Amino acid sequence: MSETHWSRRTALRFIGATTAAAGLTSAVAAQEDEDTGDDANGEGTDRLPIILAGRIEYWYGVAPEAIEGEENPTLDLEEGEEYELVWINVDGVEHELVVESGDGEELEASEASETAGEAVSMTFEASEDAAEYYCQFHPESMRGDVELGDGFDLSANGSDEEGESEANESDDENDSGTDGDDSGGDDDSGGSDSGY
Repeated sequence: MSETHWSRRTALRFIGATTAAAGLTSAVAAQEDEDTGDDANGEGTDRLPIILAGRIEYWYGVAPEAIEGEENPTLDLEEGEEYELVWINVDGVEHELVVESGDGEELEASEASETAGEAVSMTFEASEDAAEYYCQFHPESMRGDVELGDGFDLSANGSDEEGESEANESDDENDSGTDGDDSGGDDDSGGSDSGY
């Protein structure tokens, strides 16, 4: 039993380090593109990767929050969107992540790793053909589904754009209500409605 305990502890250490590194990478990328706020495709750069931890028994969901703690979690992807998927080898056994179609055709594959603690990154575009992902070396135990839908919320601030705009509209309504209620003679505020 203590062997499992140590394996989990080791996995959590690697997951924490990789998650921190992924956050740092996103921050650096966002800073590099600060002038435009966009990447080469004109899309925002603050999108986080999907993170899994690999061990013989299963793929373990690390991020986003929707899959955190799940074994062989279903990956919710939006067709046509590009995704970065990072997986961490937590047991030092050789693994390689493969995305396949319903017909068993290999669509995408990561590099293999047999080094405990190594993080492997792959980038791919979600296609309607994607049905499952699995480990090339342990396909029975390390296998999960791919579903096409709205996709995970991978924004750095934890809310999608629609949710953000709704929150901003709500803030604007609150600001205008507050300004209208303020009859204390502060009309000489320089014309700024920013609330600062």
